[in-house]
Amino acid sequence: MIQTDGKVYEQRGVVYVKTSRPAVDNLSDDVIVVWQDSRNRTAEQNRKAWALMTEIADYQGQEKEATYREQALAFTDKFLEILQGRLFHLSTATMSEASAFITMLVEIIVENGIPTKEPLYQMCEDVERYVYACLMNKKCCVCGKKADLHHVSTIGMGYNRNTKPQIGALVMPLCREHHMEYHSTGGTAFGERYHVSPVPMDKRIATKYGIKGRAST
Repeated sequence: MIQTDGKVYEQRGVVYVKTSRPAVDNLSDDVIVVWQDSRNRTAEQNRKAWALMTEIADYQGQEKEATYREQALAFTDKFLEILQGRLFHLSTATMSEASAFITMLVEIIVENGIPTKEPLYQMCEDVERYVYACLMNKKCCVCGKKADLHHVSTIGMGYNRNTKPQIGALVMPLCREHHMEYHSTGGTAFGERYHVSPVPMDKRIATKYGIKGRAST
């Protein structure tokens, strides 16, 4: 993905985004517009970020201020274009920047198997990114235990795993206990209780779980 700067113009109920097209021959005509929330980060986002950094700091055996400096620099390197050359500071971050920072911290915790006092599904700002990280690390998106791939797209919903490719099917990682709970309570109640939702399977997920395009019986 190539990022370009743009400016929004509103005219009689229509929103235009004016930008420049990069000089690259193989660009798609489809674009993604990401709206940046310029309001200052909320007190709840500040609490989440520091709670997550405290968990990382305790796991690594370092002071949380040192962890903050380390992760702020990592976030700055990762999102240098979005920050427009600024060094990331949580105290002056926008809501969008704080959300992305929290998402990065959650992904670090999932990838490294760091235990947390609060469930990560309550701490994450981007549910889809969180569930995807859990899928790629085979961690239950509810409790963090070892998980298997749970197919949300079922035959009853017009999806036959025996005859259709799995790429694009809705999946989520659940341990055995929460897999059984999902089936006993139903997807709607389960989602309302834990605030998690399935994501479409892509090739990376399929490869991770040894799926070669079609489901087993």
